[in-house]
Amino acid sequence: MANLSKNLLFSLLFISLLSLLLFLLPPPPSSHHHHHFSLPSSTSTFPPPPKIAYFISGTDNDGGRIFRLLKAIYHPRNHYLLHLDRRSSKDQRDELARMVASVPVFVDADNVNVIERANSVREEGPSSLALVLHGAAILLRSRRDWDWFVNLDASDYPLISQDDFLHVLSFAPRDFNFIEHTSNTSWKEYQRIVEVIVDPGLYLASKGRMFTGNKKRTLPNAYRFFTGSPHVILSRKLVEFAILGWDNLPRKLLLFFSNTKYSQGDYFQTLACNSKDFSKTVVNSNLRFTVYEDDPRDLSVTDLEKMLSSGAAFAGNFRANDPVLDKIDSLMLHRTAGMILPGGWCLGGRGRGRDPCQLWGDMSILRPGPASKKFEKLLLTLMSNITFHSNQCVR
Repeated sequence: MANLSKNLLFSLLFISLLSLLLFLLPPPPSSHHHHHFSLPSSTSTFPPPPKIAYFISGTDNDGGRIFRLLKAIYHPRNHYLLHLDRRSSKDQRDELARMVASVPVFVDADNVNVIERANSVREEGPSSLALVLHGAAILLRSRRDWDWFVNLDASDYPLISQDDFLHVLSFAPRDFNFIEHTSNTSWKEYQRIVEVIVDPGLYLASKGRMFTGNKKRTLPNAYRFFTGSPHVILSRKLVEFAILGWDNLPRKLLLFFSNTKYSQGDYFQTLACNSKDFSKTVVNSNLRFTVYEDDPRDLSVTDLEKMLSSGAAFAGNFRANDPVLDKIDSLMLHRTAGMILPGGWCLGGRGRGRDPCQLWGDMSILRPGPASKKFEKLLLTLMSNITFHSNQCVR
């Protein structure tokens, strides 16, 4: 693992030079036509960009927020699965599907899908964990070529472009997992773990009240308990392990956490850190900017400077259509309102309300910008020998 970390650090040191070289690449030939993809060149000297499987979920009246987030993180290499829970109406889910179908690039690339049958979800209950596992299972079965799984909420937003994100991750080992975690449990956390709760979202079609048992259980000693953020970036190998479970650990943990409040922030942490196959692949960060005041608070324009200097790839939570989102679009994503995030694959002209991504070419071409340097610096810090090994599955 030391050699792996050393090799990664060495590779990432060249990103600055490679970023400059990317701008010197010749443009794709002008013979590309509207909505046409070409395969990446087999003679490229750069690492192939990864493919990300995004699972975006929301609730009542979140369709517009999900659609905006989708456009802000879109890239034709990736895969996107969208879900509105049962608190939203069927009309809202149908409208989200119609919005997706109205964008030609989504249809032609065939990489955006909406879950038709909604799940019943309670944020504080294990039904939220069941939803993430459901989304991961669908992406695992339907798309065989992605490298990392990322779960986002409708209240999240990117801080860097997909060209920045994919470019820097091109140099990271594909088996790494970005999971914020700790085993240091406070008294409040201890009480949450020993409580036995029942989430009606697991067995009732309609909304029901979650209730707590009158007896408490002891902390598990068959494995070490870890907790952290419910937002994770998981390798395909770890997702396969969680869903297919060739070892019995994923099933044992799932049974325990099916009666635990807020278990979505516990399951993947405990799973990865108690597995000998994955404990050495965990980076103690989810590459996300969040401000905690007991619970994560909503971000606003007053947080913009800290957000943009953090080097993080994503941030949350945001209120719907908060002005800070327009600032991020303008300053970091260079995205015009209502349009798809531009990238190296977009060949069309800008200006006069034109969408440059209506004409597209080689989807393996990335044009990283200045924000990629901050993201690169964050990864270098996280993966340096001292930081990486001292924070790995912290006990």
